[in-house]
Amino acid sequence: MILFKVNSKSSIYVCLLYSMAVLCLLTALSSCSDDDTPAEIIPNPDSEIYFTKSLDFASDSGEAILSFTTNKDWSINASQSGGDVSWCTVFPNKGKAGENQVLVKVIRNEGVDDRNVVLNLAAGDLTKSIVVTQKQKDAITLTTAKFEVDKNGGEIQVEVKANVTYEVVIPKQYQSWIREGSGSGQIIMGDKGHNQMHESATRTDMDRTVRKFYISKSEEYDKREGEIIFRSGELEEVLKVYQTGGGILLLTKNEYTVSDKGEQIAVELNSNFDFDVKMPQVDWITATVTRSVSSHTLYYTIAPNETYDKREAEIIYYDRNDKSVADTLKIVQVQKDAIMLSQKEYSVGMEGGTIRIEIKANVAYETFIPEQYRGWIHKGTSTRGFSTSNLSFIIDKNNEYNKREGEIIFQNGKQKEVLKVCQAERAFLDLIKNEYTISDEGGRIAVELNSNFDFDVRMPQVDWITVTTTRSVSTHTLYYMIAPNEAYNKREAKIIYYNRNNEGLADTLNVVQQGKSVLELTLETAGSLKRKMEILNIDYLKVKKIVLEGDINGSDIRLIREMAGVNYIEKETNGVLEYLDLTNVNIVEGGEIYCYPDSYKPGTLDKYEDCYTKNNVIGNCMFRKCKSLKKVLLPYSCVKIENESFAYCKNLIEVKLFDNVATIGGFCFYSCSLLQKINLPNSIKMIGDSTFSNGSTFSGCSSLESIDLPDKITCIHANSFSYCSSLKEIVIPKSVTYIEGYAFAYCSNLKSIIVSDSVTGFPETTFYDCI
Repeated sequence: MILFKVNSKSSIYVCLLYSMAVLCLLTALSSCSDDDTPAEIIPNPDSEIYFTKSLDFASDSGEAILSFTTNKDWSINASQSGGDVSWCTVFPNKGKAGENQVLVKVIRNEGVDDRNVVLNLAAGDLTKSIVVTQKQKDAITLTTAKFEVDKNGGEIQVEVKANVTYEVVIPKQYQSWIREGSGSGQIIMGDKGHNQMHESATRTDMDRTVRKFYISKSEEYDKREGEIIFRSGELEEVLKVYQTGGGILLLTKNEYTVSDKGEQIAVELNSNFDFDVKMPQVDWITATVTRSVSSHTLYYTIAPNETYDKREAEIIYYDRNDKSVADTLKIVQVQKDAIMLSQKEYSVGMEGGTIRIEIKANVAYETFIPEQYRGWIHKGTSTRGFSTSNLSFIIDKNNEYNKREGEIIFQNGKQKEVLKVCQAERAFLDLIKNEYTISDEGGRIAVELNSNFDFDVRMPQVDWITVTTTRSVSTHTLYYMIAPNEAYNKREAKIIYYNRNNEGLADTLNVVQQGKSVLELTLETAGSLKRKMEILNIDYLKVKKIVLEGDINGSDIRLIREMAGVNYIEKETNGVLEYLDLTNVNIVEGGEIYCYPDSYKPGTLDKYEDCYTKNNVIGNCMFRKCKSLKKVLLPYSCVKIENESFAYCKNLIEVKLFDNVATIGGFCFYSCSLLQKINLPNSIKMIGDSTFSNGSTFSGCSSLESIDLPDKITCIHANSFSYCSSLKEIVIPKSVTYIEGYAFAYCSNLKSIIVSDSVTGFPETTFYDCI
């Protein structure tokens, strides 16, 4: 329903006052919400290490990018408390909320000492500090000064930057548990040099090498420390390695089955600490000898079982300082009549094989394999004696990816013993996704991989892919940081995951990064755009996004039209330009004619005078029929947009104007059916052209849902918003005195119209067919 009333001023005033009250309330709520929001500074993943550790430079001059996101305006400056900081500069030193980048530059360090400065990044009441350090002229730097490794050991990697000859030394006292791994010392950036342990290399640039070291599993109770030294003459860097220790307590056998007659059992136990023993509260187990330290053999006497039920008990060995370090011995004594197995469970590899078991029995028994396991467990040879038998069973190869369990049963009437057979699964390795395509801006990718073995990774010999986390076993998510691609060509690299014992079992990840998608060009002279692209060897018909600065004329506009899918005589091209940023462009007179509209007849050049560029004007038909354009940012300096400038841009979604624009011509956005967003600054005084039979400025913009009209226009011309079928509401500014016929005709979704009493009248066709 359409609600407006022209003749009753009081009704209009009530409507306006209600609308203003609601608007003020919403504004106040929004303002309070913004003011109360806590300040946030969130480093981007590629810059997080600079905030948590430090930003390190070699002695030469250099630069790095700090990337972060804030929700408030920010500033950054160097702390003045540490003396001269002129060697380190930042740009820009302040900015607005959102995603930001700061360039940090340092000049060459000619001194013999390291130097540092603290950068304070402030947003609102929140401040974060980044420590910037720079090495002396000759330097060896490590990405970290220490590694902490758990008692299970494993591989560590450190990146070494050096511009001097150096050697890697593992002191003798640590060589028993620290060793350099294969593939260590590979240069990943730099022109020359090669490093190996205890060998030197000549450096002419600050080379980056990755050193790999393997830390053995610790058998020690206490924490241990080691060193890896990177040395060049008197210059050396020390990598500290700290490995946690822990108690080791291990029974060689966790269960003993004893006959009903009783016997003495010898229990073997290994430990690296002085353990305690918790005996069970039974009278049929007694300790016959005391234990010793480190390697232990303990003896227990098991009394005869005179009952007809089996009995069980547990002896617990534990660390008095950490009771979570423990192992349990289970003693099972059978009743008088029994079948006893030398082992209750067998673990078999995926390849299968033969298992053998000794059986002691004082009764006759049968051996059988349940039907569900006969497909892979088979009887082998057997040797039976009066009380002891030796049986063998054949286990087939497991071709499945899941482990399996089976049973072999030895039974005498109601009495039975069960041998459990557990077989490992077939090894597998599978990438969830084998190819990732990354934009030129780079970023972090999460690679999911499933495996049932401990796999190795072979990285490509490129410097634009780095590992950001270490892998784990079984189900894996591995993270890689992809650096921005500054070139306009795409690049590819492969990461291989493989079984170290069988390199034929592998999977490959292909990483594809697109070339730089946004072309940024500064034109020194108007009319030089095409020549600039030829010099840079850029195929302008393949450019999707472009940001221009400087002066442009008709020749440049003609080329931009070709890039956007139509040439100057309105014939289609293969151009794919979607994003056009002219914010810092000045449109100047001169150059070629940029458009012969197909509505004119060829050969009458006097008809095309309006299709030459004018200073600071988006001229007639300038971007007409540019079929690939989706978003356009017009120049700051633009003061006028002439007729048909964007007509028939069928894929145009968004246009941004700035405050200098005073006039928008007729048919300007005619039939831009996908246009959804356009701002009309209050500097605009006229929309449409009274010389036309109708204005039709936004006619046919069927995706436009709302629009704020500037408060300086005085007339809304005929057909200005006709066929805007998605338009839901419209507020007519107080400056408007007249609305022409069919201005909002066929706006089928228009539900609310607010008209001020400044409008002296309008024809009945103004809102034709809007219900």
